[in-house]
Amino acid sequence: MNDILIQNIDNDGLSIPLNETFQVEAAVAPGNAERGGITYKSSDEEIFTVSAKGLITPKNMGDAELIVKTQDGSRLSDQRTITIERPSIETIEVEGLVDGYLIVGYDLEQKVMINLLPENSTPLVTFHSDDANVFTINEEGRALGHRVNGEANLTVRAVHNPEIHTTVKVKVLDLTVSEIVTPTNQLNIIPMGGTYQLRRELTILPAIAAGVELRYESNRPDIATVDEEGVVTAKGRGEVEITISSKDANPVQSTVNFFIEAELSYTGWTVTASSFNQSQGTPGAILVDGASPFWHSKWEGGSEKLPHWILVDMKAEQMITEIMVNRRSTNTDLRKGFIEVSQNGGSFTSVGELNWGSAPSSDDKRFVSFGKQKVRYIRITVTESNRGHNASINRIRVYGASE
Repeated sequence: MNDILIQNIDNDGLSIPLNETFQVEAAVAPGNAERGGITYKSSDEEIFTVSAKGLITPKNMGDAELIVKTQDGSRLSDQRTITIERPSIETIEVEGLVDGYLIVGYDLEQKVMINLLPENSTPLVTFHSDDANVFTINEEGRALGHRVNGEANLTVRAVHNPEIHTTVKVKVLDLTVSEIVTPTNQLNIIPMGGTYQLRRELTILPAIAAGVELRYESNRPDIATVDEEGVVTAKGRGEVEITISSKDANPVQSTVNFFIEAELSYTGWTVTASSFNQSQGTPGAILVDGASPFWHSKWEGGSEKLPHWILVDMKAEQMITEIMVNRRSTNTDLRKGFIEVSQNGGSFTSVGELNWGSAPSSDDKRFVSFGKQKVRYIRITVTESNRGHNASINRIRVYGASE
């Protein structure tokens, strides 16, 4: 035995769809050895397994090595890189049919929505109209109607296997939009990076035009962006107006107003304080929702004197523009204080003052807004109390800004 060869996979390796198998052919040269004299191994069985007879079965997408050896101890071997890719298409469905027809707008280009199974299939398909006088469709699946009330057929085929296809009837109608009905109330997105599916909240008139594509535009992309599907994404704190327009020859418009909270995630943050009460009142409580968790300066076994400070470490620099401090609604401990921020935890810059004065306990929140700053640390210092030297905070909230 001089060599062992993988015969049906070239040196560049092989890509196999997740929902297919592949039979490896290997032999010992010169001549052919019985398969019983060859072993097959996968370097990562989380990616693919290989049977004793060389059948590769994908498990997950990714790369791993196929290793082929002889059993006679001569250490002859060969190997190839196997890439498990997205599954190949088994079924094609055209979405949005109305009474068995795909409705295409006259003189109005629109994307034909398809569903490929299994999920995450390689999206390689072709589109074909059997009557270009009624409608045409490009390689990206965008259809354009040419004759009102005309009918024709659309066929969608899988590239890897043209026998896998679907054909649907198409009808061309006038889909001119007369009105876009939007929510009248101001909408909200709370978390920084949160999204809102605006398209679902719109009513398009007439009803036959409900599926047409729309244009979306944000007047403040630094506060919120909106994509071509109408998904609004929070980028910073503030108000933003989203304009929605039809795409026909005489477009109609509507607007929707959002307030973007842009509240940051507190996961992984830590909090320390100049003093705290061990049994009830630990610093980390200010990052927890609810009336019961709160930070309190030390009072059991003797209290500490003012001023008191509490320090939040966000663990990484973040762009912020506003901080809310919520004192406990059951007392009026906090009277005055101030907030500082820092990049390094050593040098701090003041961003605003806190002042409750003699306000009732129900008036428990104060917001400090400032020009956006990229910082890691937030320090709140309490300088005055309405109850001796006591200080307590129920909750803080930190709001982000776009880079």
